[in-house]
Amino acid sequence: MIAILALNSRTEDQVHEIGDLMRGLLGEDTIVRLSDEGHTTVAEVAGVVVKVSRRNQPIPEDLLDGPIENAWYWPEAKQEFSRHLSHMIAICEPSDAADSPASRGVVAEAESTEPIQVSRPEEALDAPLLDTEEIGFSVQRALLLTRVTQVLGNAFGAAGVYWDSSTTIHSWSAFEESCKAMTQDRLPLRIWLDFRLWEATDGTRGLVTRGLSSLGQREIEVIGSTSTKEQVRAWCYTVAHYCLEQTQVLQHGQAVGVSPTEWVRAWVVESRLEPGTWATWLDLEAEE
Repeated sequence: MIAILALNSRTEDQVHEIGDLMRGLLGEDTIVRLSDEGHTTVAEVAGVVVKVSRRNQPIPEDLLDGPIENAWYWPEAKQEFSRHLSHMIAICEPSDAADSPASRGVVAEAESTEPIQVSRPEEALDAPLLDTEEIGFSVQRALLLTRVTQVLGNAFGAAGVYWDSSTTIHSWSAFEESCKAMTQDRLPLRIWLDFRLWEATDGTRGLVTRGLSSLGQREIEVIGSTSTKEQVRAWCYTVAHYCLEQTQVLQHGQAVGVSPTEWVRAWVVESRLEPGTWATWLDLEAEE
């Protein structure tokens, strides 16, 4: 898991300060060392490694162009990111992970307005099993990375944050707001996930998530729904939060909801938007 902080000033020799911050957050038993010729601080404790690298130049434009274009929730994103002078890269991974993070899958851009033809699957499909224990560990690592990012951003003057697994950007004020509200049962999904919604030419709506796969879950897809934008987003958010907070893996054909009268049906399907992967399709118009 990776977070990149856009900083308002040039980075100086902050090696000792970063190490102190990590020890203060993770505890005195934390082992802190340097790598990458002193540019990266590595903190290791309780089977988790946190790496913080300093880069004395702005975040590469080609990394930010797409996220800025899709940041409808932050109109000033391009202007704010254009001012930053340096950045920090924070990585959180298991201590036995490889030095370089695994390459992530790319979800197809959901920009097409042409309706996608779907039919309700009638038989369970042979999808790979998911590990609920790994989902729990992934959520804990995401919580830790969020807190590390908050500590670094406050210490070094962050203007914004790029969250790699969802390829989304956030203003520092919005990131801070999510951090302050964050608890074990109130996860900051607006940081961790991208809920990308579109409307087809036939008036139906669709949504695809990005970021759930990095947390051990399948991405959520909604295709051809007649529900409102607000309903589509709300259901996807609610189901995603339930699956992560409760470390639940939805089964093929399972009903999930907030009450006996408010529920949707989940189907495990081959992704319509990312061939070769599996997704959880939420059928918002399922009949009782």
